[in-house]
Amino acid sequence: MGRGEALGIIGPNGAGKSTLLKILAGEHRVTSGEVRILERDATRMSRHALARLGVGFAHQIPQPFRGLSVLENVRVGALGHGASLATAEQVLERCGLQDKARRPARSLPLLDLKRLEVARALSLRPELLLLDEIAAGLVGEELEAVIELLQGIRADGPALVVVEHVERVVAEIVGRVVVLDWGKVVAEGTPAQIAADPLVQEIYLGAAHAAEPAPRRAPATAGAPLLRLSGVDATYGAATVLRSVDLQIGAGELVAVLGANGAGKTTLARAISGLSRARRGTVEFDGEDVTPLRPHERARLGIAHCQEGRRLFGELTVAENLLLGAQTAAAREAEAETLRWIDELFPILAERRDQLAATLSGGQQQMLAIARALVARPRLLLCDEVSLGLSPKATDDVFAALEVVRGSGIAIVLVEQNVHRALALADRAYVLERGHVSFSGDPRELLDERRLREAYFGRSGDEHRRGETT
Repeated sequence: MGRGEALGIIGPNGAGKSTLLKILAGEHRVTSGEVRILERDATRMSRHALARLGVGFAHQIPQPFRGLSVLENVRVGALGHGASLATAEQVLERCGLQDKARRPARSLPLLDLKRLEVARALSLRPELLLLDEIAAGLVGEELEAVIELLQGIRADGPALVVVEHVERVVAEIVGRVVVLDWGKVVAEGTPAQIAADPLVQEIYLGAAHAAEPAPRRAPATAGAPLLRLSGVDATYGAATVLRSVDLQIGAGELVAVLGANGAGKTTLARAISGLSRARRGTVEFDGEDVTPLRPHERARLGIAHCQEGRRLFGELTVAENLLLGAQTAAAREAEAETLRWIDELFPILAERRDQLAATLSGGQQQMLAIARALVARPRLLLCDEVSLGLSPKATDDVFAALEVVRGSGIAIVLVEQNVHRALALADRAYVLERGHVSFSGDPRELLDERRLREAYFGRSGDEHRRGETT
């Protein structure tokens, strides 16, 4: 990329976007190849050397010195260049923080924390500014303010590399977009060209080979639902990620939760299991308000969470990982029976019971993660991105197992980026867009590709809801 250019980097979870930024910032080292920044060989440069060269990095989660004032935070970077107090004050004015210079960083709301993160990067007087999901968690006027800030920074002349999931930020800030998938560049073009690219849509939505969901029984929601979320707000860091979310699932149902990266899907799963607390609203399970309960207390009631990234104990065997999942009273009482069922569900795990988890293939590790959750004898299974990074064959095996699990009467909340596979399995679907539910209902309705693209590629949730009421 050239000086003064604004380049967008997009791609699904696990594509390598943040890793690329960390390589450019010197936080990660490449194993092969060369990195040239500002006409210098930066392949082996340290973080501080790259900062002095002129590389600034604004992280997704703001990382200020919370006990220092806003001005003191900015001066930390400015002093590294021998810059004056006046320079730091100019940076604060550029970022709209001049009236809050004396406030401690810990007292700032999210928008101002985002501004401060950018200001700290600008204090280095960068010629290359790396921006990692600066708009994450912002809505309405907050989003407008960040877009205006980034447009002003771009006009000042530094080159920008922008990793962002908010489509509008990409469309209004960058001139060129690169799409990553599995660590490789798979498409490049203007924001409009990328949004219309069938390959990009397939990467985000999944291949449409499962064109029609199989016939489903009537949803089990005639009586009281097994799980009900009512008006739930939840946070990730300082950002409010979920906003007034309503969701319910009946016993034995499989509900797909879909949405673009950054929509709030993982935070939703965490809010259900208790790993993230609801700031507002209620989470009810089997008629009981579990909102104040901690994760282990919800697990005892029958909620199991298979998290994104598998979270296995790699130095323990398959059998030892499964044993750790069987810690509830119900699991201990039926441990032998459950393990026999697990062996039938995932025969490969029975064959490799004494093998270390770290030595399993990716597909086998995902099976083990699901099995460990099932050993707890849950009534509700939360599955977060179970196909992420898997081969097509392994994905087939995992989805086939989930269908058996659902058939056994266990309700499943399936958070999944492979949209068409999830829709083919689901009884009902929810689409999250920037923390709001933009669609809920029959998964067949999302087979309309136009409607699905609108949910993922740029139509706001408010516009979507207005369209449904007209």
